[in-house]
Amino acid sequence: MDPLILKVFLSLHVAFAALFVGGNVFMDFLLSPRLDLIPPGQAARLGEKLGNDFAIFNWICLIGIMVTGWLVLWRKGMHHSVFDIDFIQTSYGVALVIKEIIWTTLIFTGAAMTFYLRPRVIVKLPYDASREEIESKREETMNYSKYMRWMARYNGVAAVVALLAAVFMANGGIW
Repeated sequence: MDPLILKVFLSLHVAFAALFVGGNVFMDFLLSPRLDLIPPGQAARLGEKLGNDFAIFNWICLIGIMVTGWLVLWRKGMHHSVFDIDFIQTSYGVALVIKEIIWTTLIFTGAAMTFYLRPRVIVKLPYDASREEIESKREETMNYSKYMRWMARYNGVAAVVALLAAVFMANGGIW
């Protein structure tokens, strides 16, 4: 029974990671560039609706990765070793630390995109807005969306690097 539980936790961990990586690569490298092919109003509406769903999806994946990762370490009896310098200096420990650092940066970029940039990109103007107001908000939105694209690209690339570190872990570590 014990190995089965570990396999379930590990499978869930891999599934959350695969969904996160696949979702970010799809969104950043395939869908986002194609939004330029449809009219701006429709692209903005699609981006708004899809962005909300995608933010929830990403947070579920990130939290799932954290919980299942800890459960895998716990089932392997390694959860206390994470804070041991001798463990961290092993090949497996280095790969684990790389994954943890990347995951932490993904949490920060995800929080920045979800709670700071996203509300500033989705601007609701009153019907009686002046042309100056509209132009001003458009320029602000473009600047914020530039940062969102940069962070989304980082998330896609960083997630792939974390996945590679996981492959190294599955094979004993970095070296």
